[in-house]
Amino acid sequence: MKFAQALIRPLSAVCILFGLTVIAGYFGSVEALYRPVTGGPATNPLTAICMIFIGFSLRASRGKGRELWLQRALVSLVIIITSLRCFDVLLDSDVLALFTPFQQQVTLDLQLGKSNHMGVNSAIMFFCIALSLLLYGFQRVTASQFIAFIALAIPTISFTGYAYGIDQFYGQMSMLTASTGFALAVAALLMTANSGAVKAILSPYIGGKIARLQTMAGYAVPTLLGYLLIKSLNSNEGDLFGIFVVTICWFIILMVSMSAIFQEKIDHERRRGEFLLTQAAMNDQLTGLANRRKFIEFGQEELQRLQSTESLLWLLLLDVDHFKKINDTSGHAMGDKILVALGKTLHNSVRTVDLVSRIGGEEFALVLVDTSRQGAERVAEDIRASIARLSVAGWTDIHGPITVSIGCAANDGSHTLESSLNLADEALYQAKQNGRNRVCFADANKGQ
Repeated sequence: MKFAQALIRPLSAVCILFGLTVIAGYFGSVEALYRPVTGGPATNPLTAICMIFIGFSLRASRGKGRELWLQRALVSLVIIITSLRCFDVLLDSDVLALFTPFQQQVTLDLQLGKSNHMGVNSAIMFFCIALSLLLYGFQRVTASQFIAFIALAIPTISFTGYAYGIDQFYGQMSMLTASTGFALAVAALLMTANSGAVKAILSPYIGGKIARLQTMAGYAVPTLLGYLLIKSLNSNEGDLFGIFVVTICWFIILMVSMSAIFQEKIDHERRRGEFLLTQAAMNDQLTGLANRRKFIEFGQEELQRLQSTESLLWLLLLDVDHFKKINDTSGHAMGDKILVALGKTLHNSVRTVDLVSRIGGEEFALVLVDTSRQGAERVAEDIRASIARLSVAGWTDIHGPITVSIGCAANDGSHTLESSLNLADEALYQAKQNGRNRVCFADANKGQ
Protein backbone atom coordinates (compact mmCIF):
# COMPACT_ATOMS: atom_id res chain seq x y z
CA MET A 1 0.00 0.00 0.00
CA LYS A 2 2.85 2.40 0.85
CA PHE A 3 4.50 1.70 -2.50
CA ALA A 4 1.23 2.44 -4.32
CA GLN A 5 0.73 5.72 -2.49
CA ALA A 6 4.37 6.64 -3.16
CA LEU A 7 3.42 6.80 -6.86
CA ILE A 8 0.99 9.69 -6.29
CA ARG A 9 3.59 12.46 -6.22
CA PRO A 10 5.49 11.28 -9.35
CA LEU A 11 2.21 10.89 -11.25
CA SER A 12 1.06 14.36 -10.21
CA ALA A 13 4.44 15.85 -11.18
CA VAL A 14 4.27 14.32 -14.67
CA CYS A 15 0.71 15.61 -15.15
CA ILE A 16 1.73 19.13 -14.03
CA LEU A 17 4.59 18.96 -16.53
CA PHE A 18 2.21 17.92 -19.32
CA GLY A 19 -0.13 20.78 -18.45
CA LEU A 20 2.70 23.30 -18.47
CA THR A 21 3.92 21.87 -21.78
CA VAL A 22 0.51 22.53 -23.32
CA ILE A 23 0.49 26.10 -21.97
CA ALA A 24 4.02 26.58 -23.36
CA GLY A 25 2.75 25.35 -26.74
CA TYR A 26 0.07 28.01 -26.82
CA PHE A 27 2.46 30.66 -25.53
CA GLY A 28 5.06 29.86 -28.17
CA SER A 29 2.57 29.00 -30.93
CA VAL A 30 3.98 25.46 -31.16
CA GLU A 31 0.91 23.46 -32.18
CA ALA A 32 2.59 20.06 -31.76
CA LEU A 33 2.79 20.67 -28.00
CA TYR A 34 -0.97 20.97 -27.56
CA ARG A 35 -2.09 18.90 -30.56
CA PRO A 36 0.06 15.72 -30.37
CA VAL A 37 -1.68 14.02 -33.33
CA THR A 38 -1.64 16.15 -36.50
CA GLY A 39 -5.21 16.97 -37.48
CA GLY A 40 -6.52 15.36 -34.29
CA PRO A 41 -8.08 16.93 -31.19
CA ALA A 42 -6.12 19.56 -29.29
CA THR A 43 -5.79 20.00 -25.56
CA ASN A 44 -7.69 23.20 -24.72
CA PRO A 45 -5.88 25.74 -22.47
CA LEU A 46 -8.52 25.31 -19.74
CA THR A 47 -8.03 21.55 -19.93
CA ALA A 48 -4.30 22.11 -19.31
CA ILE A 49 -5.13 24.37 -16.38
CA CYS A 50 -7.33 21.61 -14.92
CA MET A 51 -4.40 19.19 -15.25
CA ILE A 52 -2.12 21.60 -13.40
CA PHE A 53 -4.64 22.38 -10.65
CA ILE A 54 -5.43 18.71 -10.00
CA GLY A 55 -1.72 17.84 -10.07
CA PHE A 56 -0.95 20.41 -7.38
CA SER A 57 -4.02 19.44 -5.35
CA LEU A 58 -2.79 15.82 -5.29
CA ARG A 59 0.54 17.00 -3.90
CA ALA A 60 -1.24 19.03 -1.20
CA SER A 61 -3.94 16.48 -0.37
CA ARG A 62 -2.09 15.00 2.63
CA GLY A 63 -1.16 18.36 4.09
CA LYS A 64 -2.78 20.33 6.86
CA GLY A 65 -3.82 23.91 7.43
CA ARG A 66 -2.93 26.08 4.44
CA GLU A 67 -2.05 23.13 2.23
CA LEU A 68 -5.45 21.56 2.85
CA TRP A 69 -7.23 24.82 2.04
CA LEU A 70 -5.13 25.17 -1.12
CA GLN A 71 -6.11 21.67 -2.18
CA ARG A 72 -9.81 22.39 -1.68
CA ALA A 73 -9.55 25.70 -3.53
CA LEU A 74 -7.82 24.12 -6.54
CA VAL A 75 -10.30 21.24 -6.91
CA SER A 76 -13.20 23.65 -6.42
CA LEU A 77 -11.91 25.75 -9.31
CA VAL A 78 -11.70 22.65 -11.49
CA ILE A 79 -15.27 21.74 -10.55
CA ILE A 80 -16.42 25.25 -11.49
CA ILE A 81 -14.57 25.23 -14.84
CA THR A 82 -15.85 21.79 -15.87
CA SER A 83 -19.40 22.58 -14.70
CA LEU A 84 -19.43 25.75 -16.81
CA ARG A 85 -18.30 23.73 -19.83
CA CYS A 86 -21.19 21.29 -19.36
CA PHE A 87 -23.66 24.19 -18.99
CA ASP A 88 -22.29 25.77 -22.20
CA VAL A 89 -23.01 22.55 -24.07
CA LEU A 90 -26.48 22.16 -22.59
CA LEU A 91 -27.46 25.81 -23.14
CA ASP A 92 -25.55 26.20 -26.42
CA SER A 93 -23.69 29.16 -24.94
CA ASP A 94 -20.01 30.12 -24.84
CA VAL A 95 -19.56 31.63 -21.37
CA LEU A 96 -16.36 29.72 -20.68
CA ALA A 97 -14.65 31.42 -23.63
CA LEU A 98 -14.59 34.62 -21.57
CA PHE A 99 -12.22 32.95 -19.06
CA THR A 100 -10.13 30.91 -21.50
CA PRO A 101 -6.49 32.01 -21.88
CA PHE A 102 -5.11 32.13 -25.44
CA GLN A 103 -8.69 32.36 -26.68
CA GLN A 104 -7.48 34.04 -29.87
CA GLN A 105 -5.47 30.93 -30.82
CA VAL A 106 -8.39 28.68 -29.89
CA THR A 107 -10.76 30.73 -32.06
CA LEU A 108 -8.32 30.65 -34.99
CA ASP A 109 -8.09 26.85 -34.76
CA LEU A 110 -11.86 26.55 -34.73
CA GLN A 111 -12.17 28.87 -37.77
CA LEU A 112 -9.71 26.63 -39.63
CA GLY A 113 -11.96 23.64 -38.89
CA LYS A 114 -9.65 22.18 -36.22
CA SER A 115 -10.90 20.73 -32.95
CA ASN A 116 -9.97 22.82 -29.92
CA HIS A 117 -12.79 22.61 -27.40
CA MET A 118 -12.74 21.15 -23.91
CA GLY A 119 -14.87 18.11 -24.79
CA VAL A 120 -17.76 17.07 -22.60
CA ASN A 121 -15.99 13.77 -21.91
CA SER A 122 -12.88 15.69 -20.76
CA ALA A 123 -15.01 18.00 -18.60
CA ILE A 124 -16.79 15.07 -16.94
CA MET A 125 -13.49 13.25 -16.39
CA PHE A 126 -11.78 16.20 -14.67
CA PHE A 127 -14.97 17.01 -12.76
CA CYS A 128 -15.04 13.46 -11.34
CA ILE A 129 -11.34 13.52 -10.43
CA ALA A 130 -11.73 16.88 -8.68
CA LEU A 131 -14.87 15.72 -6.87
CA SER A 132 -13.09 12.53 -5.79
CA LEU A 133 -10.26 14.55 -4.25
CA LEU A 134 -12.71 16.92 -2.58
CA LEU A 135 -14.61 14.00 -1.04
CA TYR A 136 -11.33 12.46 0.11
CA GLY A 137 -10.44 15.74 1.82
CA PHE A 138 -13.67 15.47 3.79
CA GLN A 139 -12.84 11.81 4.65
CA ARG A 140 -15.57 10.34 2.44
CA VAL A 141 -13.20 7.63 1.26
CA THR A 142 -15.74 5.16 -0.19
CA ALA A 143 -17.51 7.85 -2.21
CA SER A 144 -14.14 9.26 -3.32
CA GLN A 145 -13.03 5.85 -4.56
CA PHE A 146 -16.29 5.24 -6.42
CA ILE A 147 -16.11 8.62 -8.25
CA ALA A 148 -12.43 8.01 -9.12
CA PHE A 149 -13.38 4.69 -10.74
CA ILE A 150 -15.94 6.53 -12.89
CA ALA A 151 -13.27 9.06 -13.89
CA LEU A 152 -10.88 6.23 -14.82
CA ALA A 153 -13.44 4.69 -17.19
CA ILE A 154 -13.56 7.79 -19.44
CA PRO A 155 -9.92 7.82 -20.68
CA THR A 156 -10.00 4.04 -21.16
CA ILE A 157 -12.93 4.52 -23.55
CA SER A 158 -10.88 7.13 -25.40
CA PHE A 159 -7.90 4.75 -25.62
CA THR A 160 -10.21 2.13 -27.14
CA GLY A 161 -11.45 4.66 -29.67
CA TYR A 162 -7.92 5.58 -30.71
CA ALA A 163 -6.95 1.89 -30.94
CA TYR A 164 -10.00 0.95 -33.05
CA GLY A 165 -10.05 4.17 -35.09
CA ILE A 166 -13.53 5.09 -33.82
CA ASP A 167 -13.52 8.85 -33.33
CA GLN A 168 -16.95 8.79 -31.60
CA PHE A 169 -15.22 7.08 -28.67
CA TYR A 170 -12.75 9.86 -27.98
CA GLY A 171 -14.62 12.85 -29.44
CA GLN A 172 -12.64 16.02 -28.72
CA MET A 173 -10.32 14.40 -26.16
CA SER A 174 -6.72 14.42 -27.35
CA MET A 175 -4.38 11.53 -26.61
CA LEU A 176 -2.44 13.86 -24.30
CA THR A 177 -5.62 14.71 -22.34
CA ALA A 178 -6.64 11.03 -22.16
CA SER A 179 -3.19 9.96 -20.92
CA THR A 180 -3.01 12.73 -18.33
CA GLY A 181 -6.58 12.10 -17.17
CA PHE A 182 -5.83 8.40 -16.82
CA ALA A 183 -2.75 9.15 -14.68
CA LEU A 184 -4.66 11.63 -12.50
CA ALA A 185 -7.56 9.18 -12.02
CA VAL A 186 -5.13 6.44 -11.01
CA ALA A 187 -3.47 8.83 -8.54
CA ALA A 188 -6.89 9.70 -7.08
CA LEU A 189 -7.59 5.99 -6.65
CA LEU A 190 -4.23 5.42 -5.00
CA MET A 191 -5.18 8.03 -2.42
CA THR A 192 -7.77 5.49 -1.20
CA ALA A 193 -5.42 2.49 -1.35
CA ASN A 194 -6.07 1.58 2.29
CA SER A 195 -9.74 0.77 1.83
CA GLY A 196 -12.37 -0.79 -0.41
CA ALA A 197 -11.80 -2.28 -3.84
CA VAL A 198 -8.37 -0.68 -4.30
CA LYS A 199 -7.12 -2.27 -1.09
CA ALA A 200 -8.41 -5.66 -2.27
CA ILE A 201 -6.76 -5.31 -5.70
CA LEU A 202 -3.42 -4.16 -4.24
CA SER A 203 -3.42 -6.81 -1.51
CA PRO A 204 -0.16 -8.84 -1.40
CA TYR A 205 -2.16 -11.96 -0.58
CA ILE A 206 -3.60 -14.50 -3.00
CA GLY A 207 -6.93 -12.67 -3.39
CA GLY A 208 -5.13 -9.53 -4.55
CA LYS A 209 -3.00 -11.50 -7.00
CA ILE A 210 -6.11 -13.06 -8.52
CA ALA A 211 -7.82 -9.66 -8.74
CA ARG A 212 -4.81 -8.04 -10.47
CA LEU A 213 -4.45 -10.87 -12.96
CA GLN A 214 -8.13 -10.96 -13.81
CA THR A 215 -8.29 -7.15 -14.06
CA MET A 216 -5.47 -7.07 -16.60
CA ALA A 217 -6.79 -10.05 -18.54
CA GLY A 218 -10.35 -8.75 -18.31
CA TYR A 219 -9.32 -5.52 -20.04
CA ALA A 220 -6.63 -6.70 -22.46
CA VAL A 221 -8.38 -9.75 -23.93
CA PRO A 222 -11.82 -8.17 -24.61
CA THR A 223 -9.98 -5.21 -26.18
CA LEU A 224 -8.18 -7.61 -28.51
CA LEU A 225 -11.42 -9.46 -29.20
CA GLY A 226 -13.17 -6.20 -30.05
CA TYR A 227 -10.42 -5.35 -32.51
CA LEU A 228 -10.75 -8.75 -34.20
CA LEU A 229 -14.54 -8.39 -34.31
CA ILE A 230 -14.36 -4.98 -35.99
CA LYS A 231 -11.83 -6.26 -38.51
CA SER A 232 -13.96 -9.33 -39.25
CA LEU A 233 -17.10 -7.20 -39.74
CA ASN A 234 -15.25 -4.87 -42.10
CA SER A 235 -13.68 -7.72 -44.04
CA ASN A 236 -15.02 -10.42 -46.29
CA GLU A 237 -12.49 -12.88 -44.95
CA GLY A 238 -13.97 -15.51 -42.64
CA ASP A 239 -10.60 -16.32 -41.11
CA LEU A 240 -10.69 -13.28 -38.81
CA PHE A 241 -14.10 -14.22 -37.44
CA GLY A 242 -12.84 -17.74 -36.83
CA ILE A 243 -9.86 -16.33 -34.91
CA PHE A 244 -12.31 -14.18 -32.95
CA VAL A 245 -14.38 -17.23 -31.90
CA VAL A 246 -11.34 -19.34 -31.05
CA THR A 247 -9.84 -16.50 -29.00
CA ILE A 248 -13.06 -16.17 -26.97
CA CYS A 249 -13.04 -19.92 -26.25
CA TRP A 250 -9.42 -19.93 -25.17
CA PHE A 251 -9.89 -16.80 -23.08
CA ILE A 252 -12.72 -18.52 -21.17
CA ILE A 253 -10.61 -21.66 -20.77
CA LEU A 254 -7.64 -19.60 -19.59
CA MET A 255 -9.70 -17.65 -17.03
CA VAL A 256 -11.29 -20.85 -15.69
CA SER A 257 -7.88 -22.57 -15.52
CA MET A 258 -6.21 -19.65 -13.76
CA SER A 259 -9.09 -19.38 -11.31
CA ALA A 260 -8.83 -23.11 -10.63
CA ILE A 261 -5.08 -22.85 -10.04
CA PHE A 262 -5.45 -19.97 -7.61
CA GLN A 263 -8.43 -21.60 -5.92
CA GLU A 264 -6.46 -24.80 -5.41
CA LYS A 265 -3.58 -22.77 -3.99
CA ILE A 266 -5.96 -21.03 -1.59
CA ASP A 267 -7.52 -24.35 -0.61
CA HIS A 268 -4.08 -25.88 -0.11
CA GLU A 269 -3.12 -23.05 2.23
CA ARG A 270 -6.42 -23.50 4.07
CA ARG A 271 -5.86 -27.24 4.47
CA ARG A 272 -2.32 -26.64 5.64
CA GLY A 273 -3.55 -24.06 8.14
CA GLU A 274 -6.19 -26.45 9.44
CA PHE A 275 -3.57 -29.20 9.76
CA LEU A 276 -1.21 -26.93 11.70
CA LEU A 277 -4.05 -25.84 13.99
CA THR A 278 -4.98 -29.48 14.58
CA GLN A 279 -1.36 -30.32 15.32
CA ALA A 280 -1.11 -27.41 17.73
CA ALA A 281 -4.31 -28.52 19.47
CA MET A 282 -3.04 -32.11 19.80
CA ASN A 283 0.62 -31.53 20.71
CA ASP A 284 2.45 -30.32 23.77
CA GLN A 285 4.21 -27.08 22.95
CA LEU A 286 7.31 -27.74 25.07
CA THR A 287 8.20 -31.36 24.24
CA GLY A 288 6.46 -31.79 20.88
CA LEU A 289 4.76 -34.94 22.21
CA ALA A 290 1.03 -35.56 22.08
CA ASN A 291 -0.95 -33.73 24.76
CA ARG A 292 -3.70 -35.01 27.06
CA ARG A 293 -6.40 -34.39 24.45
CA LYS A 294 -4.57 -36.54 21.88
CA PHE A 295 -3.87 -39.20 24.51
CA ILE A 296 -7.58 -39.55 25.34
CA GLU A 297 -8.62 -39.58 21.67
CA PHE A 298 -5.99 -42.15 20.71
CA GLY A 299 -6.68 -44.35 23.74
CA GLN A 300 -10.44 -44.46 23.12
CA GLU A 301 -9.96 -45.30 19.45
CA GLU A 302 -7.63 -48.16 20.35
CA LEU A 303 -10.05 -49.51 22.96
CA GLN A 304 -12.83 -49.58 20.37
CA ARG A 305 -10.57 -51.51 18.02
CA LEU A 306 -9.67 -54.01 20.74
CA GLN A 307 -13.31 -55.01 21.15
CA SER A 308 -13.06 -57.08 17.96
CA THR A 309 -9.63 -58.59 18.76
CA GLU A 310 -8.01 -60.55 21.55
CA SER A 311 -5.10 -58.18 22.02
CA LEU A 312 -4.10 -56.10 25.04
CA LEU A 313 -3.49 -52.40 25.36
CA TRP A 314 -1.01 -51.33 28.02
CA LEU A 315 -1.10 -47.94 29.67
CA LEU A 316 2.13 -46.67 31.24
CA LEU A 317 1.99 -43.67 33.54
CA LEU A 318 5.39 -42.07 34.23
CA ASP A 319 6.32 -39.38 36.76
CA VAL A 320 9.71 -37.69 37.31
CA ASP A 321 10.99 -38.31 40.84
CA HIS A 322 11.58 -35.18 42.96
CA PHE A 323 10.86 -32.89 40.05
CA LYS A 324 10.00 -30.02 42.39
CA LYS A 325 13.54 -30.18 43.69
CA ILE A 326 14.85 -29.61 40.16
CA ASN A 327 12.74 -26.47 39.70
CA ASP A 328 13.53 -25.17 43.19
CA THR A 329 17.26 -25.81 42.85
CA SER A 330 18.04 -24.83 39.26
CA GLY A 331 14.94 -23.00 38.08
CA HIS A 332 12.13 -23.74 35.66
CA ALA A 333 14.41 -23.38 32.63
CA MET A 334 16.38 -26.42 33.81
CA GLY A 335 13.12 -28.25 34.53
CA ASP A 336 11.96 -27.57 30.97
CA LYS A 337 15.29 -28.72 29.60
CA ILE A 338 14.97 -32.03 31.44
CA LEU A 339 11.37 -32.51 30.28
CA VAL A 340 12.45 -32.01 26.66
CA ALA A 341 15.25 -34.56 27.08
CA LEU A 342 12.82 -37.02 28.68
CA GLY A 343 10.39 -36.50 25.81
CA LYS A 344 13.04 -37.42 23.25
CA THR A 345 14.04 -40.51 25.21
CA LEU A 346 10.44 -41.68 25.51
CA HIS A 347 9.76 -41.04 21.83
CA ASN A 348 12.78 -43.16 20.85
CA SER A 349 11.80 -46.00 23.22
CA VAL A 350 8.50 -47.04 21.59
CA ARG A 351 7.20 -48.14 18.20
CA THR A 352 5.59 -45.78 15.70
CA VAL A 353 2.21 -47.43 16.38
CA ASP A 354 2.42 -46.53 20.07
CA LEU A 355 1.73 -43.13 21.60
CA VAL A 356 3.82 -41.03 23.96
CA SER A 357 2.12 -38.02 25.53
CA ARG A 358 2.72 -35.42 28.19
CA ILE A 359 -0.49 -35.17 30.21
CA GLY A 360 0.65 -32.93 33.05
CA GLY A 361 3.64 -30.98 34.42
CA GLU A 362 6.18 -33.80 34.85
CA GLU A 363 3.74 -36.62 34.09
CA PHE A 364 3.83 -38.65 30.88
CA ALA A 365 1.53 -41.37 29.58
CA LEU A 366 2.32 -44.09 27.04
CA VAL A 367 -0.14 -46.30 25.17
CA LEU A 368 1.36 -49.58 23.95
CA VAL A 369 -0.95 -51.31 21.48
CA ASP A 370 -1.09 -55.07 20.79
CA THR A 371 1.46 -55.76 23.52
CA SER A 372 1.84 -58.66 25.96
CA ARG A 373 2.70 -58.25 29.64
CA GLN A 374 6.26 -59.33 28.92
CA GLY A 375 6.53 -56.71 26.20
CA ALA A 376 5.15 -54.01 28.48
CA GLU A 377 7.57 -55.01 31.25
CA ARG A 378 10.52 -54.85 28.86
CA VAL A 379 9.54 -51.43 27.46
CA ALA A 380 8.87 -49.96 30.92
CA GLU A 381 12.17 -51.23 32.32
CA ASP A 382 14.12 -50.05 29.30
CA ILE A 383 12.58 -46.57 29.68
CA ARG A 384 13.40 -46.44 33.38
CA ALA A 385 17.01 -47.51 32.76
CA SER A 386 17.49 -45.17 29.76
CA ILE A 387 16.32 -42.16 31.77
CA ALA A 388 18.59 -43.12 34.68
CA ARG A 389 21.51 -43.03 32.22
CA LEU A 390 20.38 -39.75 30.69
CA SER A 391 22.90 -36.90 30.79
CA VAL A 392 21.60 -33.35 31.07
CA ALA A 393 24.33 -30.72 31.32
CA GLY A 394 23.99 -28.53 34.40
CA TRP A 395 22.03 -31.13 36.38
CA THR A 396 23.17 -34.76 36.14
CA ASP A 397 26.84 -33.76 36.26
CA ILE A 398 26.18 -31.94 39.54
CA HIS A 399 23.18 -33.56 41.23
CA GLY A 400 23.30 -37.10 39.88
CA PRO A 401 20.93 -39.11 37.68
CA ILE A 402 17.31 -38.30 36.86
CA THR A 403 14.92 -41.08 37.85
CA VAL A 404 11.30 -41.85 37.12
CA SER A 405 8.59 -44.03 38.61
CA ILE A 406 6.29 -45.93 36.25
CA GLY A 407 2.84 -47.43 36.84
CA CYS A 408 1.41 -49.90 34.31
CA ALA A 409 -2.12 -51.20 33.66
CA ALA A 410 -3.63 -53.40 30.94
CA ASN A 411 -6.96 -53.20 29.13
CA ASP A 412 -8.46 -55.79 26.76
CA GLY A 413 -11.13 -53.43 25.49
CA SER A 414 -13.73 -54.35 28.08
CA HIS A 415 -13.03 -51.40 30.36
CA THR A 416 -12.90 -47.65 29.97
CA LEU A 417 -9.76 -45.64 29.43
CA GLU A 418 -10.47 -43.77 32.66
CA SER A 419 -10.52 -46.98 34.71
CA SER A 420 -7.17 -48.09 33.25
CA LEU A 421 -5.74 -44.64 33.91
CA ASN A 422 -6.84 -44.89 37.55
CA LEU A 423 -5.21 -48.33 37.86
CA ALA A 424 -1.97 -47.07 36.31
CA ASP A 425 -2.06 -44.11 38.70
CA GLU A 426 -2.42 -46.47 41.68
CA ALA A 427 0.53 -48.52 40.39
CA LEU A 428 2.55 -45.32 40.00
CA TYR A 429 1.72 -44.35 43.57
CA GLN A 430 2.89 -47.78 44.67
CA ALA A 431 6.19 -47.32 42.81
CA LYS A 432 6.68 -44.04 44.64
CA GLN A 433 5.89 -45.69 47.98
CA ASN A 434 8.36 -48.49 47.26
CA GLY A 435 11.28 -46.11 46.91
CA ARG A 436 10.88 -44.52 43.43
CA ASN A 437 13.00 -45.27 40.33
CA ARG A 438 11.05 -48.45 39.70
CA VAL A 439 8.19 -50.00 37.70
CA CYS A 440 5.00 -51.32 39.29
CA PHE A 441 2.07 -53.12 37.65
CA ALA A 442 -1.53 -52.80 38.66
CA ASP A 443 -3.26 -55.81 40.24
CA ALA A 444 -4.28 -58.04 37.35
CA ASN A 445 -7.56 -58.87 39.09
CA LYS A 446 -8.45 -55.29 39.86
CA GLY A 447 -10.57 -53.61 37.23
CA GLN A 448 -9.86 -56.36 34.70
